[in-house]
Amino acid sequence: MRKILMCCLMLLPAAAIVSAQPFEITFTSKAPFAVASTTLPAGTYQIRLLDMDEDVFECSSASGSISVMFEADQHQEVPTATEVTFAKYGDKLILKNVSISGVAGYFIPLSVPEKRSKKGAPKAVNVSTAATKH
Repeated sequence: MRKILMCCLMLLPAAAIVSAQPFEITFTSKAPFAVASTTLPAGTYQIRLLDMDEDVFECSSASGSISVMFEADQHQEVPTATEVTFAKYGDKLILKNVSISGVAGYFIPLSVPEKRSKKGAPKAVNVSTAATKH
C-alpha cells in the first residue's frame, strides 16, 4: 500500500506538467463563427495557448491574416477527443469549447455575440468539429 501511495505521489507533478504544457490545434470551419467579440470567416484556424496562468488563447487563420485573443476557463474533466465545439443559434456559430484529448478542455464564457444571438433565438445546439493537435 505504501509503495502504491509513493508511486501516485511521484506521478502528480508529472501530470501537472503535462496538463500545463502549451499546445496548438488546427480545425476547419465551413461557416463563419464568432469568438470573443469577433466574427471570423469560414476557413482553417489554429488555436494556441498563449498564457497558461491566465488561460489566454489565440485563434488565428492558417494564413496568419486574422488573429483574435480570448480567455477560457479550464474544465475539471480531461476530454477524450481533440475538437472545438460551437453553440449554434439559428445560422450563427459561437466558439464555446476547446478540447485536447488527454490534456485539457476549456470553456469560453458568454460573449457579447452570444448574448445577442440568444435573444429571441431557439435554444442553442452544440456542433463539434474535429481538430488536430500539434
